[in-house]
Amino acid sequence: MRNLAIQQAVYVPLGAMLALIAFAFTVPGYHPLSQHLSELGLMQGLPAKAVQVGAVVSGSAIIVFSLALLAQGRRFALTVLTSILFGVSMVSNGVFTTGSPLHGLYGIGIFSILTPLLFLAELGPAASTRMAWIARAISLLGMAYLWLMLSGFDPEPYRGLTQRIALLPAFGWYTFAALELSRSRV
Repeated sequence: MRNLAIQQAVYVPLGAMLALIAFAFTVPGYHPLSQHLSELGLMQGLPAKAVQVGAVVSGSAIIVFSLALLAQGRRFALTVLTSILFGVSMVSNGVFTTGSPLHGLYGIGIFSILTPLLFLAELGPAASTRMAWIARAISLLGMAYLWLMLSGFDPEPYRGLTQRIALLPAFGWYTFAALELSRSRV
């Protein structure tokens, strides 16, 4: 069961986000280059439901992956903590619409920037060189995106695009982590 919980992370977190990103390009009146994905939730009907389902599915898959790591004992304790915070944040993104402070649970998902680095540290010598570079790069990209948003340098006509560029490695990290765990047989 633990292996299945790890293996689903190869596909589900990133897959749910990719499906939502692709769907957004089909929604009339929505501008994927300038609007965040959460803004689909402000629309009526299928767009609102799609963003709810995408966020809940992705967040739930991240929580399942995190619990599978927790089942291994304390080795991945910090990774589990930051990853569960991110998963819960994503689920709340699906339950609450953008504009509500409960959308993202007051930004608690920010801790996800640390998850790849914590995983790398907690994996220790079993980590491949490839994983070491990927973990560092993904955390650095997360920090760069956060800085763009907080500083106001995220260009408004392209803030949807910059969000999607940041989402791909953030959710793709779970693919790499699950594959790394399979490779290292930890």
